[in-house]
Amino acid sequence: MKHTNQLDMFAVSEAAKVYSFPGKGTVETAEQRKESEDAVISEALNIIEARFYGQLESEGAKITAPWIAVDYLTLKYAELPYEVFSVTWLNSQHQVIKHEELFRGTVDKAAVYPREVVRSAIETNASAVLLCHNHPSGSPQESDADRQITKKLQEALDVIDVKVIDHIIVAGTEHVSFAERGLI
Repeated sequence: MKHTNQLDMFAVSEAAKVYSFPGKGTVETAEQRKESEDAVISEALNIIEARFYGQLESEGAKITAPWIAVDYLTLKYAELPYEVFSVTWLNSQHQVIKHEELFRGTVDKAAVYPREVVRSAIETNASAVLLCHNHPSGSPQESDADRQITKKLQEALDVIDVKVIDHIIVAGTEHVSFAERGLI
C-alpha cells in the first residue's frame, strides 16, 4: 500500500470513542467540573462492572483474593452519604453470579435482615458470598455491630451451605477486609 504522506498510515475507517477527562479543556464552574468527573467515574464503573461480571470473557470473573473486588466496591460505595449493605454472590468456582444492594440505611447504620440474605442466596443458587457495606463517616474500622451481623449471616448461610468468604467495609478510599484480619 502506497502512502502519499506519512499521516495517511494513521488514518482509521471509523470514529474512535473520545473521552473527556477532568482538568482537560475549559471547565467554567465547579459544578460542571464535578459533572465531568462524575461522568468519568461512571464510565470507569461501567468498564469495571463489565470485567467484574465477565462480560468481556467467555466465563464469569473469578474472585480469588479480596483485592480483586475491593477496587470495584470502593469505586461504587466510597462517596455515598448513606450506608449500603451489598452482597456479591459467587458460584462454587468463585465466579461472580450477581452483585446486589440488599439494604440501604442512614448516615451511620443500615438494618440487615439475615432472612432476606438467605432468601436471596437461595434464589441466586449461590455457593459463596462476599459481603460488603460502606461507612460514610470515613472510618473503615469495624464495629461490634458489624462483627455481630457478620457472625449471624455466617451462621444463617452455613445452614444452606453458602460460604462467607469475606466482609469488606469501604470508607472513602480505605477498606477493611474481615478475611485479611482473620475475622472470617
